[in-house]
Amino acid sequence: MGTVRFLSTARPAEPVRAWPRLPALRVTLETGDPATDAALGVVSIRVGVAGGRAPMRLYLYVNGDLAEAWTDSEGSFDLSLDEYGPGRHAVTARAVDALGRWAGASLIVACFAETSERE
Repeated sequence: MGTVRFLSTARPAEPVRAWPRLPALRVTLETGDPATDAALGVVSIRVGVAGGRAPMRLYLYVNGDLAEAWTDSEGSFDLSLDEYGPGRHAVTARAVDALGRWAGASLIVACFAETSERE
C-alpha cells in the first residue's frame, strides 16, 4: 500500500462577503373616506410602495385595463363613477423596481349610484 499525503491542511473558509440585502418590495392600496368621496362622485385610491431600489414604476389597473402609471413610489387616483359606473371594480397596483423585482396588491371597490326617492 502507498502512503497518503494531504496537499493542504484543513482551515476555516474565509467569510464570504454578503451583499447588502434590499428590503422586500411591498405595495399597499388604500381607499379614501367613502362619505367624502361619494359627494364628489369618485372613489379615492392611494397607492404606496416600500422597499426596493429606485427608480420605480407603478401601474394601476382597473378591471384589467391600465388606468394610470407613475414613476414615483406613491400616487393617488380617483375612480370616477361616471367613467366606470356603479358596481364592483377590481383595482390592482403593481410596482417594478430598478432590479426588475415586482410586487402587487389588489382590492375590490364597490361603487353605488345614489338613488333618489320619487314622491
